[in-house]
Amino acid sequence: MKNNASLRHIGEVLLEAANILIFPHISPDGDALGSSIALCSALRQEGKDCFVLLEDRIPEYISFLDHEYCTRDQDVFETVDTVICVDCSEENRIPERLELYKNARMRLCIDHHINQDGFGDLYYINEGVAATAELIYTLIREMGWKLDDVSATALYTGIVTDTGSFQYSNTTPETHIIAARLITEGVNVNDISVKLFQNVALSQAKAESKIMSNMVLFAEGKAAISYITKEELAALDASVDDTESAIDMLRNIRGVEIAAFLKEKDDGIKVSLRAKTDGNVQQIAKAFGGGGHKKAAGFTLEGELDKVLAMTKDAITSSMEGETA
Repeated sequence: MKNNASLRHIGEVLLEAANILIFPHISPDGDALGSSIALCSALRQEGKDCFVLLEDRIPEYISFLDHEYCTRDQDVFETVDTVICVDCSEENRIPERLELYKNARMRLCIDHHINQDGFGDLYYINEGVAATAELIYTLIREMGWKLDDVSATALYTGIVTDTGSFQYSNTTPETHIIAARLITEGVNVNDISVKLFQNVALSQAKAESKIMSNMVLFAEGKAAISYITKEELAALDASVDDTESAIDMLRNIRGVEIAAFLKEKDDGIKVSLRAKTDGNVQQIAKAFGGGGHKKAAGFTLEGELDKVLAMTKDAITSSMEGETA
């Protein structure tokens, strides 16, 4: 844990703010967006002027979470008073919003990703929880704020996506307790499950098929790596959103301990990493300027895809050889 403020202190500062912008990280996932929207909903019910500010559009698979809380308009407030980064504690994860962040009167952070330094004026970072949604739930409860259907659904989505439906090793007894409390609040588990996991577009199925055909096993079958290019996506009439489940698909192959998936984006080659049991992909990502958790991490590099592919493969091989040495 790394913090210079309690969740209650951060909550009290938020209540004093003239206006609030919530920053999830770029390419928001279920936890980043769900935690941000839940916090925004709770703050609005406390009478606060608040928006979730994004740099990119919401991925289709979690688009059901937004209820006019999100904007990409950086001028939504004439002067920004308070910014809070949620599920994000590094400047490189808010590149197009960094100036707004730096110019805000007060800068806050709630996250479960540990970095080298603190982040913002006040921060609460706890790597011991499975999802930032757990921390936002605790904040809302400690402050006595209302937990409505929107917030409960968003928080449950954050937890279920960041734990792989409670399959990952980051899942704790407290994770299950919070999830149970959210269900008690009226969360429709089946509805969320259908939207998240039983709602595959044909374009996604085609993209996943291509990714599997590009896959290579190495390290005696204990590692898998694959990729998809912008040209391949275009030929399939698919988008990068259609590749969200690819890394898990690779990791789930029997015998694979570490998986890597590369996709071309306008800002470079994004590399996603997953470990199944003993591997530590956080260390691999960190070596390339990225971050994440022991079992789930990533980084982005500029350059040609084949070179990034080779570098990633070598790094995974070295990491696995080090573990067996």
